[in-house]
Amino acid sequence: MIVHVGRFRSSKRREFWGVVEDGFARPLDVKCSTTGDFLSSVSEDLKQLKDLASEEKIVLSEIEVLSPITKPCRVICQGKNYLDHLLDTGTRQKDKKYNMFFNKSSASISDPCSPIVRPLGVRLLDYEVELGLVIRAQISRSIDVDSSQLTTYVGGIVMANDVSARDVQLPQSQFFKGKSYRTFCPIGPFMAIFDEEETECVANLNVELSVNGSVRQSASTSSMIYSPAETISELSRFSDLYPGDVILTGTPKGTALSTKKGFRSWFIGQLSESKRWEIFVRDQQKSGRYLNPGDVVECRIFSSDGRISLGLQRNVVVDEEEAY
Repeated sequence: MIVHVGRFRSSKRREFWGVVEDGFARPLDVKCSTTGDFLSSVSEDLKQLKDLASEEKIVLSEIEVLSPITKPCRVICQGKNYLDHLLDTGTRQKDKKYNMFFNKSSASISDPCSPIVRPLGVRLLDYEVELGLVIRAQISRSIDVDSSQLTTYVGGIVMANDVSARDVQLPQSQFFKGKSYRTFCPIGPFMAIFDEEETECVANLNVELSVNGSVRQSASTSSMIYSPAETISELSRFSDLYPGDVILTGTPKGTALSTKKGFRSWFIGQLSESKRWEIFVRDQQKSGRYLNPGDVVECRIFSSDGRISLGLQRNVVVDEEEAY
């Protein structure tokens, strides 16, 4: 069984969790202020979860849809975890010898249809649609997880956009800073909770992102290099995980960031570091693919058979001066 849930705010400013069905939210009779509490308290029997839902049906368009991931939490990211993205960066598959991890601040988490704010001075604002794994159970020791055990540790899946300021992340060698500005991680709208019998669905989801109606990223989670089970197993060897933490599992090719090869790349490599990065930023800007104020970014993750749909994430880019 698969159940879609969300976190909402009513016109009276009341926040609540609800089961999502056919364009409606049915409020759940649970008193949980955090995602971790919610996943820890609801039964793994998804039929019982649906039984907690009210008969009342609220039209989704009449309420505010919030991020299903609450703050604070840990946001752990994987890099170059899709084969097409790996090749797109100029890395050969045989040279991918390790699972790449880094962090985003949970301050970056925002609601699924809230603006993406471009910070002052940032020129290379990029996008990365990603599937997120939401932790259900605390992990404080090294474990070996196979796919059949995934639901023991993963309470649900969500959609996220790992927004990045490339001209901070790369020239300054600061992944954390370049990916952690507020609004740099829209999550939602919905979280899909699935039981053990549906675990295989995670391995074959469609992942799509468009900018102003033009598709930039389109792939399947079957192209992941490291599976969710492998990733959780490796993370457990050096990191504790807690209910409500989220693991972003990488993005497919099609980001605005591009890499140049050949003689020009070699020649630039002979220059001073500051000059190299100056040329890098200038060359990247020429692509016309980076996000600018007024751009509309839309993300979708869904299964071809319709059993899973994490909703539509729609974000408009605004400059910091306009946002605050």
